[in-house]
Amino acid sequence: MPILSKPKHEIIANALASGSCQAEAYRAAGYVYKPANASRLCRKPSIEARVREIISERVNSEAKAREIAMERAALTEEWIILRLKHVIDLSIRGLPVHDRNGGATGTFKPDLDAAISGLKLAAKIAGLLVHRHEIDQSGAFARMTDAELDRAFSEQLKALGLSEIPDPASRDLVN
Repeated sequence: MPILSKPKHEIIANALASGSCQAEAYRAAGYVYKPANASRLCRKPSIEARVREIISERVNSEAKAREIAMERAALTEEWIILRLKHVIDLSIRGLPVHDRNGGATGTFKPDLDAAISGLKLAAKIAGLLVHRHEIDQSGAFARMTDAELDRAFSEQLKALGLSEIPDPASRDLVN
C-alpha cells in the first residue's frame, strides 16, 4: 500500500504506528482534538491498514539492521548464547566472599537478580517468551458480540488458508 493520499492521514498513521494515542495522532496532523472525530478518523480502514504496513516495514528494517550489525561485529548466535550461558552460570555461582583482610573465605555470594535477568533473556532468545502487541485498536475484541467474534475468526482463518469453522447458529446442540 503506498502512502496515503491525504498528508494529514499519513501523519496520523505514522503517529499511531509510533505508539501515540488517538488524541496525540489527531493533534499531530493539525486537527483540533474532538474525541468522536479522532476516533472515527483513526478507525478508517485505510488508516488502520497503513498503520499495520508501517509497523511491518519497521519490523523488517530493524531485523535487517540487526543482521548487518551482527555481521559487522562478527557476532554469531552461537557466540552470544555461549556468553549468555557463561554469565548466567557466573551469576548463579556468585562472586567470592572476602574477609576483612581481603582473603577469600571459600564461599560465594550469588547474584540471583542478574541470573533471573539472564534466564529471561535466554528464554526470549529460545522463543519461550513472546512479546505480544496489539496492532489494531486496543480491546477491539472485547467490544465484539459472540457472532462478531466468530465472523472475525472465520475471516482470519480464510486469510490464512485454513478451513472455516461452522456458523455457530447452525450448530446442533447436544443435550
